[in-house]
Amino acid sequence: MLESTPESIAMIPASQFLISLWLVFVSALTLSLGHCVGMCGGIVLAFSSLPHVRILSHALYHIGRLCSYICVGVVFALLGRAFALHHFWREFVSLIVGALLIGYALCFAFFPKILALLEPNIKRFPLFVLAFSAALRSRSILGGFVLGVLNGLLPCGLVYFFALYTLNGQIPQIPWLSSGAFGGVGVVFSAVCVMGVFWLGSLPSMIGVGILGRLLSAYRKQFMLLSIIAMLALGLWNIYIGLTTIAR
Repeated sequence: MLESTPESIAMIPASQFLISLWLVFVSALTLSLGHCVGMCGGIVLAFSSLPHVRILSHALYHIGRLCSYICVGVVFALLGRAFALHHFWREFVSLIVGALLIGYALCFAFFPKILALLEPNIKRFPLFVLAFSAALRSRSILGGFVLGVLNGLLPCGLVYFFALYTLNGQIPQIPWLSSGAFGGVGVVFSAVCVMGVFWLGSLPSMIGVGILGRLLSAYRKQFMLLSIIAMLALGLWNIYIGLTTIAR
C-alpha cells in the first residue's frame, strides 16, 4: 500500500519498485541496441582505435558515463521532490509521469523531430567540444573517464526519458528509507537505482559495438520496435501504480 511520510514522500512496495527497475532495464537494453549504438557507437569506435587505449581505459569510460547518468537522474529526482510540495502533483505524480513517458515514446516512434528540439546542438557550445576533443586525444589514464563523463552529458533523448522517470519520487518500502527523515536520501537512492539500471542495460551494446556493429545495424528496425513497446510498458506501469494508489 502506498503511504505518505511526514514529508509526503511516495512509498511503494519493494516488489513494485523491482518490477519498475526490470522494465527500466528491458527498455534500456532494447533502446541501446536500436539507438545508442548509432548515436554513441562512433565515439566508442574512435576511442577504441587509439593505440594507447587499454581495458582499464574502457572501464573508466563506462564508469564516467555512469557518473553522469546518476547526476542527471538525481537532479530530476530532487526536482520531483520539490514539486511534491504541491498537493496536485503529490496525488497524481504517477499518472502525470506515466502520461509523459507514453507521450515521449510516441514522439520517439512517430515524431522524432519534436524530440530533436530537446537535444541542443553541442556545436553551439565550443568549450564542450574542445573538452570532448581533448579527452579523446588525451593519453592520460583518466582521459577515458573524462570522455565517459562528457559522453553521458551529451543531449540525448534516452537519458532525458529515464531521468523523467525519476520525477515520480517513488521510494521502495525499505525500513531505513521509510522514515520521513530519510526522504531526501530515499529519492536520491531511487534515482541512483534507476539511472544505474539504465546504464547497465546500455552496457552490453556499448561494449560490443565494435564486434556486433554490423549485426546490430541489420536488426535496427526490430530493436527500435521492441524499444517503443518497452517505453510504452514503463509509462503504462506508472499509470497503473497511480490508479491503484488513487483507488485506495
